Amino acid sequence: MIERLIEEIAGGLGEWAYLLVAFMAMAETAAFLGFVAPGEFTIIFGGVLAGEGTLSIQLLIGITWASCVIGDAIGFYLGHRLGRGFVIRHGPRVRITEERFRKVEDFFRKHGGKAVFIGRWVGLIRPLMPFLAGASRMSYRRFAPYDILGAGLWSATWCLLGYVFWRSFEQVASTAGRGTIAFAILLGLFVGVYQAIKRLRHPEQREAAARWLERQTQRPFLRPLGWLGRAVWIALRPLWQYVLRPLWLMIAPPLRFLVDRLTPGELGIELTTLLAIAGVCVYTVVLQIDLLQTNALLPGDETALTVARDIEIGILTTIGDVLAVIGRLWFVVLVTAAGCAFLLTRRRAPEAIALSAGLAMTQITTQLIKGAVDRPRPGDGLVDADGFAYPSGHASIAVTYLALAVVLSRAVPAAWRIAMVIAGAVLGVAIGLSRVYLRVHYLTDVVGGWSVGLAVFSLCGAVALIVDYLRHNWGAPQEPRPSEWTASQSPTSSSERPA
Repeated sequence: MIERLIEEIAGGLGEWAYLLVAFMAMAETAAFLGFVAPGEFTIIFGGVLAGEGTLSIQLLIGITWASCVIGDAIGFYLGHRLGRGFVIRHGPRVRITEERFRKVEDFFRKHGGKAVFIGRWVGLIRPLMPFLAGASRMSYRRFAPYDILGAGLWSATWCLLGYVFWRSFEQVASTAGRGTIAFAILLGLFVGVYQAIKRLRHPEQREAAARWLERQTQRPFLRPLGWLGRAVWIALRPLWQYVLRPLWLMIAPPLRFLVDRLTPGELGIELTTLLAIAGVCVYTVVLQIDLLQTNALLPGDETALTVARDIEIGILTTIGDVLAVIGRLWFVVLVTAAGCAFLLTRRRAPEAIALSAGLAMTQITTQLIKGAVDRPRPGDGLVDADGFAYPSGHASIAVTYLALAVVLSRAVPAAWRIAMVIAGAVLGVAIGLSRVYLRVHYLTDVVGGWSVGLAVFSLCGAVALIVDYLRHNWGAPQEPRPSEWTASQSPTSSSERPA
């Protein structure tokens, strides 16, 4: 019923359907509307309208993505402000005691990032996930990167499904609903099997499980199943004992190592944040390139040039000329080389390599996009500039100053770190905006340049984090954890160890 109403309303809205999709995507978690109408239905229908030509698929993905993040932020804020007290006060009515909610808090403290990312794909969990994350005292700084990544992938998936299969909307919508339920069931089974295996690693738990099964199979109705189970075990025991178990013991340690280290979040909040920044910036560049195919000017371009003409004075022009020199490739290369030399003296080669690779790849990517987009520059520049306008080369390589400040800030006292990062960011912004003031670039050229630089440096930083982490941990002795498979190798269980 709700789905049919949404379809009828959106079908008659035309381009105003952007607002309906944005509202439904935001309200799903901000107002718990997802319990009434799952958000993926409206988003798929938005993709259908894009497939028909009514909406732009690139713009639709961005609007949906931003709306999901805003809605999750509202839900998180509600949970943070009144969630814990509300749950403790009213939770017993739905059998949520303070002790159980404390377990939820512990779960988010240990696995909150993964829960936020995976919960976005489970329709029964998604409306409450931001609220529970906020109520469990999870910091928004940790919540946001996982939420941005999850919301971006989720929005793009459903928008593209509707866009590609727009001629069979009813079938796609029903399949999506069943797929969400199936994913939730599989996730529940996976968690159940994982918890069962985790418990059965301890000898006392295995003995208790064996006694329980023995009691159950003594019942007349279940006795044939007990006989069948024993027969199957006798037949398969040699396969398990001589083939499967040795194979598992051989591949389990490296497999677990790789899964733990390469899962977003296991390397710390830095990796997830870098991936989130890269995702947003790549989308921004793709959207701008698509819009420039049909529009000479984008929103903000003409206004920014008008402001630049109005504030034109001699001192600002001089500052712009100085910033143009600081933002030139040769100058940035010299500064980066000095920074990399310093990092090498501190034995921080991965960071030095990431900075050098980031600068080189940023310049290459910028030139490739310039040639592909072929956008002319504004016609009344204060200085001479050749080549194409989009994206701004000065703005893209100016991101190097921010990346250099972030990396070098780790080698200075904590009191100077924030100041260094702010200085790098201000310098990068000033170089970009000076190109608009000098009227050799449009504002969207500068935004595109920043996006290219941030995307490239974020991806290089993510690769450097993974390589450095593996370099320091691969082959190093690992401390056994009670919950890991290595606990079963210990001669005594945790309950038997002396205090």
